[in-house]
Amino acid sequence: MKHTVIAIIFLFINTTLNAQAKDSLITIGKTYSVYSKILKEKRTYSVYLPPSYQRNPTKKYFVAYVLDGGRNKFLEVAGIAQSMNSIPDLKMQIPELIIVSIENTDRTRDFTPTHSLNYLDAENIAAFNSSGGANAFKAFIEKELIPQIDSSYRTLSKNLIIGHSLGGLFAIHCLLESPGLFNFYILIDPSWFWDHNYIGKRTREVLQTKTELQGRVYIALANNFQEDNRHYKWGNEFYELLKNNTSEALDVKLRYFEDEKHLTVPVPATYYGLRYIFEGFELDINEVCKNPDLINKHDMEISRKMGLAFKSDEGFVNILGYIALHDRNIPDVAVAIFEINAKNYPSSVNVWDSLADAYLVKGFKEKAKACYEKILALQPNNVDAKRKLEKVR
Repeated sequence: MKHTVIAIIFLFINTTLNAQAKDSLITIGKTYSVYSKILKEKRTYSVYLPPSYQRNPTKKYFVAYVLDGGRNKFLEVAGIAQSMNSIPDLKMQIPELIIVSIENTDRTRDFTPTHSLNYLDAENIAAFNSSGGANAFKAFIEKELIPQIDSSYRTLSKNLIIGHSLGGLFAIHCLLESPGLFNFYILIDPSWFWDHNYIGKRTREVLQTKTELQGRVYIALANNFQEDNRHYKWGNEFYELLKNNTSEALDVKLRYFEDEKHLTVPVPATYYGLRYIFEGFELDINEVCKNPDLINKHDMEISRKMGLAFKSDEGFVNILGYIALHDRNIPDVAVAIFEINAKNYPSSVNVWDSLADAYLVKGFKEKAKACYEKILALQPNNVDAKRKLEKVR
């Protein structure tokens, strides 16, 4: 009996500690493996789902594919993306993203478009022996990984690729050889040196015959002058080639990070790259409080830029409405904001309840009653709506 009691106590303590550990655990993603028939090997990737993914079962998301996507890179990009879209902190610089971070097996093989043993003025670099497999890796992403992600998650089929160094080289290869594979590119200090500036030569060839290059391209250059000034020279030449391209569907920007080296530039480049890719996405709270119709104009402009139907986030607009209603005491503006949200999300109980709050502040009891009736039409057993409806009758 004594041993039984001790065992029960031990089990209780152990279970409690495990529960506490789980409660304090911060999980931002999950790692998966898939066997690639194209590459003939197992490939591992991690997926970050934004905070609203489980709460909003109809919302679809942009997907960012991250190269060199080991644990540190996954945490880095997910952290940046999450901090740039944080409704509780009133930050909506970019839309919420699904992040797919692809781990390496042989990065030299996968990221390089040609077989080369050259690095600037040095030849016969043994570390480059496996080079030249970019087409196979591109086929893996296009035919195996992207279909897997699109079938597993609610995606917009508008994809972003983030590549640093050789990863940036691979992303450029995708832009030149498969222009429709990605919509947005963040090229972080790409390996311009590869195969005697292969990218520069190949870009000139492609632009002579292809006019359908498309996408929004951000190029980040680090300060590598102590090593060789050709990195900067070739990066600017590539930028000029794209900028002077006749395709109206191609937008490009270059930024030189004078204070960053090749290995330190990814963090600021990812942040500013995302800002450029989704330029104009952020709604200015002060301006909306002056003119709520800016929400509609903003959504129309973003829809045009992104090539899809876009509506401002329901939760964010709802917060703007309550800021106008309570913090700034401008109920007319609050009503206008909530009405826009209700028009955009007519199946949401929350938007009708918020609109009713604003109507009651204005003294519009009949309009508030109509909101509660809308809620009950959506959810006949909504006790809170029934109670509020009785109260305003």
